[in-house]
Amino acid sequence: MKVLLVTGRLAEGQVRKYAESFGSEVDVISLPVSVAALITPQMLVEHLKGVVSKKNYDAVIVPGLLRGNVGVVEEQLGVPVFKGTRYACDIPLIFKNFASLSKEEALDVVLARSRDEWSKLSELTEDSGLGFKVGRKDVKPVYVGVDGPVRVLAEVVDAPELSLSKVMARVKYFLESGADMIDIGAVVGEDNSHRIYELVYEVRERFKVPVSVDSLNPAEIEAAVDAGADMVLSLDYGNFKEVKLPNDVTATVLPTNVKEGEIPKCSEERAKKTLEIVKEARKAGLVKVVADPLLEPPINPGIASSLRSYFLFREMDAVTPLLFGAGNVTEFIDADSVGVNVFLALLAQELGVAVLLTTEQSVKCRGCVREAAAARKLAYIAKKLSTPPKDLDVDVFVAKSKKEYFESPDIDGVSITPEIKVEDYSPDSLGYFTIWVNHDEGKIFALYRGVKGERLFAGRSAEHIGKTIISEGLVGSLEHAVYLGRELEKAEVCLKLGKSYVQDVDVFGGWNERST
Repeated sequence: MKVLLVTGRLAEGQVRKYAESFGSEVDVISLPVSVAALITPQMLVEHLKGVVSKKNYDAVIVPGLLRGNVGVVEEQLGVPVFKGTRYACDIPLIFKNFASLSKEEALDVVLARSRDEWSKLSELTEDSGLGFKVGRKDVKPVYVGVDGPVRVLAEVVDAPELSLSKVMARVKYFLESGADMIDIGAVVGEDNSHRIYELVYEVRERFKVPVSVDSLNPAEIEAAVDAGADMVLSLDYGNFKEVKLPNDVTATVLPTNVKEGEIPKCSEERAKKTLEIVKEARKAGLVKVVADPLLEPPINPGIASSLRSYFLFREMDAVTPLLFGAGNVTEFIDADSVGVNVFLALLAQELGVAVLLTTEQSVKCRGCVREAAAARKLAYIAKKLSTPPKDLDVDVFVAKSKKEYFESPDIDGVSITPEIKVEDYSPDSLGYFTIWVNHDEGKIFALYRGVKGERLFAGRSAEHIGKTIISEGLVGSLEHAVYLGRELEKAEVCLKLGKSYVQDVDVFGGWNERST
């Protein structure tokens, strides 16, 4: 089969390198544009008509980033035309998956969807005996089971202390981040039954998703259930007999007796007590039971020992869904949360942990719900395909990349001008800017003060804010324009990473500097 690969100037070298590996039957043509995304259907017809007519190509493969349906190009050229991959580094996929090529979508996008077991979630039912649906009337139920994906339960911590509008905003943010269910977290040591009732009712009414309550207080638990709560998180030996739950409510049971100050330390004892209370819950008529042997912080008291209790429990009970309190780990590690959440999701999927209780209480855990939601998808697809969690067209890369998407151009013979550190600073006579990030609003703010008064700019894009500022004539020097562009881009990076932004301070705090 003779194939013509179309590309732009920047990627030409990389594309030719891959083409050579496939032999003489693959030709490459570079169109007069810098990046392939700028190629248009009209441009393809103009530049390829003569080339295609001289050689008997069986197919023409155009860049996957090209917009629109290439069927119109095919009609003009008289040769089958397909979209390849979006990035040159994925070109080998074309010749391994030629039958999957599309005229409308990039090949890597098509492959991702065809391998996406996520789309089959609706096929999971309670008939398997491995799970059940959480959700009473008036909400969309969520399947929870050892044969399903890990479900993300996002907790609004100390919810009674927040205004109703803040709780609703938090819930909306969590759901947009990928949460499946919402938890209303109580305030330890207080009785906020009336407030718990209000919050559970309002969240279910407005968002139509399953809602749980995290409280050991029987009065708060019953108030939540009366308001429609779909799940109760904290039933243990100290309150179990005081709470009467309808059998359509999901009960999460623990091996503790907090009222008496009893928390099993030994892994074996913890697993055994968890199994016993699961059996007691079922004897009491509860049919939807989740077990929580308690995941604990690393080092002290120790995550390894607590994980062992999960393994031991699973050896004794293969069907009861489990719960991980992910916040007990992420909130107690001073490290980026994304890798921690991915690892917890993978462990959870292996163990049949069906619920990941996630918090974003601290600044360092900002974005944990989004991270956990992406991680559990990676874990579930890997499990369904019986493969390690890599090369699945799904990833959770945030600060790093899996591939080199760009090959540097040939610079032989081009002289290099080294950077020059300029210590002198010349203030802009037109004024100055104060820049900050508001993560609650999801926006970058830039406050101008100078000879033209005060102006406040806000948005999510550094480029758009910067161009707006320049169009207003508020920057009086190239030096200041460079500075402003740098700081706005830093602010956008921090916004996307959930990181604190400080003007004039390195985003990564020197961590990425090479040692000398």
